[in-house]
Amino acid sequence: MASPSLQERARILLDKNIKSGQNYFYTAPSLRKYPHQWSWDSSFHAIANSCLGRVDLAQGEILTLLSSMCSDGRLPHLIYQGQGLTHKSSHWIRWYWPDPYRSPLVQPPVVALAVQKIWEQSEDLPFLKEILPLVEKHFGWLRVHRSSANSPLVSVFSPWESGLDHKPGFDRLLGKLSRLPLGLYIALYWLEWRLSKCGFEEGEIRRRRYFEVKEVLFNVFYALGLEALGKLFLVLGDRSKAEGLARLSQEVVTAILEQCYDPAAQLYFDIDGRTWTLVREPAISSLSPLALPGLPSSRREELIGHLTSKGEFWSCFPIPSVPLSSPHFRARGRLYLWRGPTWININWLIWEGLKRHGYLWLADELAHKTKKLVELSGFREYYDPLTGRGGGERDFSWSTLAAIM
Repeated sequence: MASPSLQERARILLDKNIKSGQNYFYTAPSLRKYPHQWSWDSSFHAIANSCLGRVDLAQGEILTLLSSMCSDGRLPHLIYQGQGLTHKSSHWIRWYWPDPYRSPLVQPPVVALAVQKIWEQSEDLPFLKEILPLVEKHFGWLRVHRSSANSPLVSVFSPWESGLDHKPGFDRLLGKLSRLPLGLYIALYWLEWRLSKCGFEEGEIRRRRYFEVKEVLFNVFYALGLEALGKLFLVLGDRSKAEGLARLSQEVVTAILEQCYDPAAQLYFDIDGRTWTLVREPAISSLSPLALPGLPSSRREELIGHLTSKGEFWSCFPIPSVPLSSPHFRARGRLYLWRGPTWININWLIWEGLKRHGYLWLADELAHKTKKLVELSGFREYYDPLTGRGGGERDFSWSTLAAIM
């Protein structure tokens, strides 16, 4: 009997990790350690399911995610669906949340790209009409509550909001606590508790200057999401709204290219929103503008040079989350995440960007190496970029993106 294809293995895993109840349906990142619903994880799961011919599952996932959106448009980064011991213990740890079932933080807004994939695979107009105003509402919330007068870029107020929890560039910004043993974990929870004392209110957080970062990857997803929304509203015949969203997307793209760029390093870095200075610490987010439209050819070639450099990001199994030359590089990353291992969701984003800009040979090579990771180690949370050995959780749902590359 022939072995199941990568696509079939992906479908089996996504089905295995389904969590459903009376009012919810979603795919858990992993059943053991991450049984809850996360915003960007669910969006990646919906993208994978859409491209694997399971649009109905993708639609159900996004409907559940957006049903948990707050009335003002904030989309929680973590949602506790249903009941159980793990939910109760999580509530106890984060007793200071205003809502015990929804995080007061957000995550990169991948949801618009998920809705775009669902539309491309289904052309389900009733679904689009139902869901698009909700997605637009979230992007409106980001624009109103997280941008500032001097830039259309949006801010994160916690490393957890970036999705790249322990990215090295955050260390200095988190203060002295981050230098203690297990200090980053202490600093992250301490920061969240202090944010709770502000009621998670943006004006007060900015006044107290706890932590504010214009994070590159978050803003790349924000710009791409605005672009997707513009195209989708055009499908609905709302030309005025489509043009407005397209203009805003271009403004964010321009701001990333101008404000986050370091000409000396020829890379893109986060901005410390408190001092408006670049956080010059290379990471996978430094390459993420490869996914943007309108990237000048000279800038594309610079980023491709970094991506394909064997001393930086072109490891045996790319793309490491920090360059191989970084003093923070750890191939397995058991203690802190996003300090070396390869993550398939970011490979997918860069792969999309390579295709967009015509680097088809490189996109094919990245896809081949990404699929090889799954062949060697299965669908893991992350991978050693030197050996391909899997790390973190097994049967990790967003790694099924490899099956659609």
